[in-house]
Amino acid sequence: MWFKNLALFEFTSPFDVDVETVEARLNDYRFVPCSSHAPTSMGWVAPAGGEAPLVHAAQGFVMVAFQIQEKIVPAGVIKEMLDEKVEEIELRETRKVKKKEKDALKEEIYQSLLPRAFTKNSIIYAYIDTIKGWLVINASSAKKAEVLTVNLRKALGSLKIRIPEVLPVSMLLTQWLKTNEYPVDFSIEDQCVLQDNQDASGLIRCQRQNLFTDDIQSLIDSGREVIQLALSWQEKVSFVLNDEFMIKSLKFLELIQDQVNDIVSETKAERFDADFAIMTETLREFIDGLMQVFSKENRVEKTDEVTQQEDDALNNADNNTAVSSSI
Repeated sequence: MWFKNLALFEFTSPFDVDVETVEARLNDYRFVPCSSHAPTSMGWVAPAGGEAPLVHAAQGFVMVAFQIQEKIVPAGVIKEMLDEKVEEIELRETRKVKKKEKDALKEEIYQSLLPRAFTKNSIIYAYIDTIKGWLVINASSAKKAEVLTVNLRKALGSLKIRIPEVLPVSMLLTQWLKTNEYPVDFSIEDQCVLQDNQDASGLIRCQRQNLFTDDIQSLIDSGREVIQLALSWQEKVSFVLNDEFMIKSLKFLELIQDQVNDIVSETKAERFDADFAIMTETLREFIDGLMQVFSKENRVEKTDEVTQQEDDALNNADNNTAVSSSI
């Protein structure tokens, strides 16, 4: 249940659908295992597993889980059987098997193997922070996150979300690494990926090393940009942030693990409740911390605030000058 990756979406209007309604709508798209001749199946399952509700809600957080089941038919097995079938026909009928016929034979072989195929299951977890207005998906790629958002919108009928507007992530991370100056809540760890501005395929991956050495600094000076950087936040979580503002390799550090270990739970359900509460509250603070640094909206508000302070200071100075002149 502990999230390892974060894809963030913000609601453009408050999420005000009650839990009972969400449960009922997801139930219309509940997961059903693949039938013998179906290659895939997908649908909603209980986040806590088993016969638990399809929605797990607590303290303003609403958690859901979407399961995908795929049947795996190895391409090599299909090719081997197809080659044997084609050879048999060509020898028996003394003719070449054309592409259209081969495609039909391939599909026939695939369908015959489906009932005996192994199944691969994956679950995409997500939760809605109804108070702060976030949809947080445990997904390592935009494509995987889209699978959940598309199906959640289908179930609910509407899902008013957008990707958050942030400052150029790569530019900020590069500046942090170049100057060794960054927000106090964050720490730079020992991993990064540098990209050549002139050649997008020219990547340098640095792992388990001091990122402030002369060698790495010279790479940045020569024009390479940081497109991934390992960071930690308030000694609570460590993570890798990339230039698409996706959080990967998320780990909850000792400070949070101690909280988890201090809780005594008698049942699996109680443990899930406790873990869910600690994880979501921690991530709420973490996301707030990220957005204070990277949000375009926050930067505009800060700029407006500074401008207003400067205007007030100038007005005060003018007033003081006028008073002095009158005296």
